[in-house]
Amino acid sequence: MSRIIIVTGSARPNSVSHKVAPVVQAALATYDNIETEVVDIATLGLPFFDAPLPPSQEAFVATDANVRAWTKMVAEADGVVLLTPEYNGNVTAIQKNAIDWIYKEWIDKPVAFIGYGWYEPSRSQAALRVSFEAVLKAKLVEPFAQLQFMKDISIEGDILDQASVDGKIKATLDAFVTTLS
Repeated sequence: MSRIIIVTGSARPNSVSHKVAPVVQAALATYDNIETEVVDIATLGLPFFDAPLPPSQEAFVATDANVRAWTKMVAEADGVVLLTPEYNGNVTAIQKNAIDWIYKEWIDKPVAFIGYGWYEPSRSQAALRVSFEAVLKAKLVEPFAQLQFMKDISIEGDILDQASVDGKIKATLDAFVTTLS
C-alpha cells in the first residue's frame, strides 16, 4: 500500500485547493493500493523559516513541533502531490516556506504538481522545478497538470471542462503512480 499526501497550496479560506484536492483524491482512489490524505497547508502552523542552519546541514534540528510533524508527514509518505496555485507569477509563500523547512525527506521522493491559475501555473511550477530538481533531488513526475481559470475551472474552483480536467489530472497521476512501484 502506497501512502500519498496531497498538499494544498494556499492559506486563503476560499482557496481553489479545497475544491481541487477532492478531485485529485478521488482520481487517486481509482488506482490499486493507494492510500491518500489531504494536508491543508494553512493548518500546519509552520513558522516562517528562521532556523540558524538550513535543513541541508547535518547539524540541522527542527525544534518547532509543527515543523517536526510536517517533516514526519513527508518522510512517511511514499509520494507527494502538491497543488500549485500561481500567485503573481510564482509559488505561494506558504507553500515555499513548507518546502524549505525540509531537505533530506524530499530526496528521491516522487513529487507531482497539479496546479491552477489564470495563465496555467507554468511559472510557479517552473520555480518549484528548480527547488525540487536542482536542490532537493526529488523525483519530479511529468507531465505537470496545469488547470486554467475560465477554461478548465472557474475562479471558485468549480470544474468547467470535466474531460479536460480529468485528462490532465489522469496524465499526471498515471506517471506518478508508475514511480511508486
